[in-house]
Amino acid sequence: MDSESLRKKILGWGASIVGFADLEGSVPKRWEHLKAGMSIVVRLSNIIIDEIKNGPTLTYAYHYRTINQLLDSIAIKTSNLIQSLGYKALPIPASQTVNEKKLEGLISHKMVATRAGLGWIGKNALLITPQYGPRIRLVSVLTNAPLRPLPPVSESKCGRCFLCVKACPAGALKGRNWTVNTKREDLMKVDLCHEVTKHNKKIFAEAICGICISVCPIGKTRKLGGRV
Repeated sequence: MDSESLRKKILGWGASIVGFADLEGSVPKRWEHLKAGMSIVVRLSNIIIDEIKNGPTLTYAYHYRTINQLLDSIAIKTSNLIQSLGYKALPIPASQTVNEKKLEGLISHKMVATRAGLGWIGKNALLITPQYGPRIRLVSVLTNAPLRPLPPVSESKCGRCFLCVKACPAGALKGRNWTVNTKREDLMKVDLCHEVTKHNKKIFAEAICGICISVCPIGKTRKLGGRV
């Protein structure tokens, strides 16, 4: 199965965007033999995101949870397909914290996505895609299959926009434009953001906020004419 056929298969399982990345030198040592990565994106509902004004809603919390479940399902199907073709594959959970102190997962989904050319990291420290802005969720699959990677993205296109910085209820965003060498801590005060999401988890059962997603002009709802 070639890269394009695999991409179409994953889109058929419910993904919105799929990209392939060369991850050599960018994964933990125990997985260094998995030099290719797949970034799988599912878009969020514009109506649900547009309703986020001063904080998350119950609908957003449910949506967030079910989109993560869909992403994990797609990642497992993708991994199983790749393994059936004789290659190795590792699905990385869509939303899992393995280091509570640093608030990190097994690998950065955003890193895989930028290496796959799907978008850049915004001032809100989230992946910004040209199609949907930050109104997305991500999952990744690592593999040794011979995929055809796209050129990586290495710098921000946010320019002088500071809407997310001004809207952040925690005052956590520093307003800096990202480049490939920028660390998360250069973009935001992680502990301040975590205080808000931790508080929200007590109410919504998910560590969410969503305000910086809602205000981003890229991917915002636009009125379209004509029939569907």
